[in-house]
Amino acid sequence: MMEKRVHFENLIKQPIHLQEQGELMTVEQIKQSFDSIIRKIDENNNLLSDKQLMKAIVELAIHSNEKNLCDPTIINHRVFFILRDYYLNLIQCWRLGEKFDDISCFIFETISNLFLKMSSHISDCTISSLKELIFHETLLNEINQFLKELSINGKYLQDPQIKSIDNLLRTIQRLERINFDNKKDYLFDNIVKCICSSLFIEIFLQSLNQENIDDVGQRFLLNTCTDYIYSHSTDKQHKQCLIDIRQSLLRPFTQWLIQQSSLFRLWNNRIIINLRQICFLLTLSIQLNRFIILDNDILNYYCQIIDSFINILYSILQSDNKINNKLSYSLIGTIIPNLYTMTLSKQLEKYIQNKYIISLILKLTNYENDEIQLNAFKILSSLTTEQETKNIDYSNNIADLFIKFLNKVIDDSNQTLRFYNLLRCLKNLIQYDQIKDEFIKHNGLPLIIRCATDIKYKPLQVQQPALEILFALTFNKEAYQQLKTYSIQIKSFLFSSHQGISQIVERIFWKLEKEEQGLTKPKIHDKNYKYDIMLSFSQSDNELCLRIYDELLKDNFRVWFDQDETLAITMNEKCEIIDECEYFLMCISDTYKQNCYCRCEATYAFERQYKIIPLIVLSNYRPDGWLNRIINGKFSIDFIKFDFNLAIIKLKNEINRQRKYSKINQQQDSILIETPIEISIDNEYPLQIDQWTNNHVKLFLISKNLNPFLEIFSEMNGNLLHELYRMCLTNRESMYHTLKTEISTFNSNNESLTLVIYLRFLNEIQKYIPSLVINQK
Repeated sequence: MMEKRVHFENLIKQPIHLQEQGELMTVEQIKQSFDSIIRKIDENNNLLSDKQLMKAIVELAIHSNEKNLCDPTIINHRVFFILRDYYLNLIQCWRLGEKFDDISCFIFETISNLFLKMSSHISDCTISSLKELIFHETLLNEINQFLKELSINGKYLQDPQIKSIDNLLRTIQRLERINFDNKKDYLFDNIVKCICSSLFIEIFLQSLNQENIDDVGQRFLLNTCTDYIYSHSTDKQHKQCLIDIRQSLLRPFTQWLIQQSSLFRLWNNRIIINLRQICFLLTLSIQLNRFIILDNDILNYYCQIIDSFINILYSILQSDNKINNKLSYSLIGTIIPNLYTMTLSKQLEKYIQNKYIISLILKLTNYENDEIQLNAFKILSSLTTEQETKNIDYSNNIADLFIKFLNKVIDDSNQTLRFYNLLRCLKNLIQYDQIKDEFIKHNGLPLIIRCATDIKYKPLQVQQPALEILFALTFNKEAYQQLKTYSIQIKSFLFSSHQGISQIVERIFWKLEKEEQGLTKPKIHDKNYKYDIMLSFSQSDNELCLRIYDELLKDNFRVWFDQDETLAITMNEKCEIIDECEYFLMCISDTYKQNCYCRCEATYAFERQYKIIPLIVLSNYRPDGWLNRIINGKFSIDFIKFDFNLAIIKLKNEINRQRKYSKINQQQDSILIETPIEISIDNEYPLQIDQWTNNHVKLFLISKNLNPFLEIFSEMNGNLLHELYRMCLTNRESMYHTLKTEISTFNSNNESLTLVIYLRFLNEIQKYIPSLVINQK
């Protein structure tokens, strides 16, 4: 046996002079050596259990050029499967408690290191071969068992052989990142269990005092496990796992951050790396659940993290106008992307907006660091509100920044990702009319035209967002006129093979050429409508709007609802549908306001003077800008503030009330009554106010055009309204200011109470007050 072993070692080494040539071996030389190995093993299967021979095979492979090992003629070689199976036997023995000698330790670590190196040089045509080798069911089961035991009791954490599992896990991570199969989550759940274990936060806190982590067990838990989650493609199926991570880490991490944030200048690189990884884990759950309402405890922890981050940023920027410290750059680069991710939660976005950090973020756009600048722009695109854009200096600054940076990256092939992100951020910001104005004044239109029409740019990453920006700009008068001069260049994309692009171009030309004609066509009165209702909404609000649609169908309303946002429907066809609907229901939210398609629909219905009922589908939403101009003075129904069933009742009551009121007006018009409202009220209400129901109060306010009172009087009956009138008689001026303040605070339509409306309210209501009370005033 000894003679055979020596002969075999020589057979591996001598023809290629392993120690001398190393990585100079050619693909053909490697193949010849591998073939020789297989021939000898086929002659004597007992060689597979010889550690010395297996060590020689491992040394041959690890000293070869990894690129050559990944050559299509090599990567499927049986040698790799022999190594894989030997490794599988070792991991099984290790998990059963067997102590390895030096040779076994070397083989156990080197085989996994070999696979890790090969994964760095994989290509599209060879990845399936390496995945077949690594994603072996029994091997994956062993790794999962290892992870379970580690999460439960910390087993293996002090064992240096954990380095081998670390290598293998990084190999799997790379292969999944290159070619992810979302139907197979091989290790995700058990890695989450490791991160959620009590050991994880304990080791995190221990590591904060170390410049470098030398302990392989700590590195595996803090770096490799978190890196795996970081690089793993996540979607809604991982939602619960990420919530579990948040539940385990959020409180202890927040407590540590609050205690230590004032000492951030003493932090080392290791602390910042761990900070970045844990913050990513905590904010990833927000990214996948952006519309979920956070409970108070969770919300409070996130707000404390935001406060600590903002304080750190202010301290850094106040001490250094130009940051040269690498750790400061690294810390800002950790804070900024996590701040942006937290803006994806509407609750946290509102909290950050109330911190008034726009000027702080604007300073970060001046730093020559791509990652910091990019995330600063993303935060600006999330935090900017209509109120900020009314500040001409701010809008001027935003327009100037985007034009400057777009010019800088538009022809730089090394800045493509930044180019794509800038366009996406600008698409969000260009919704604001003041930024549109400043962008056009700074001559930004030709730049966007080039992005939209130059065929060298990628259709989905550049042309489509650029066309969406142009579509938004059609709502600006000056841009509207300028765009007409580019008609020929843009029109060619009507026939794009990308349906999304051709749809946007169709919308642009509807605005430029057909909208005016549609708005001025004769309106048919007293028609038989094809639909009772059109439900206009943003796809982001689809879930709630679908519930509203289903409830309306149950009550036999004929509803037009574009559930799948059908691309085949042109804007002309959409307008014809609006013409065929008795009511236009707007499901309003931030995303509705930002959606140019929704704006087209709403503007058309408004200009055509159709019956519009706003439905609020976002918590605490207060519309501004163009949307507020359309719904101002209209009775809105808040589907978030009220219980869903109650909101549906309010909606149906409002439709019935408007239908009833329309019939009254039609009857009055037919007999040419000059004062229709006052006469109709005599027929609609009891003569004494104390006999009025809640519905009588609402109908009175609407018919008298006293809309500002609608929300604050929504629960009043006649008795309460009578008592309010008495209070007004006692102190008219004081009650005026009281009602004005309450309306300003609680009225979702942003309507204010003017003195004229207040006096008219008193005058109108007096007609229904018993004469005895009036004489007593």
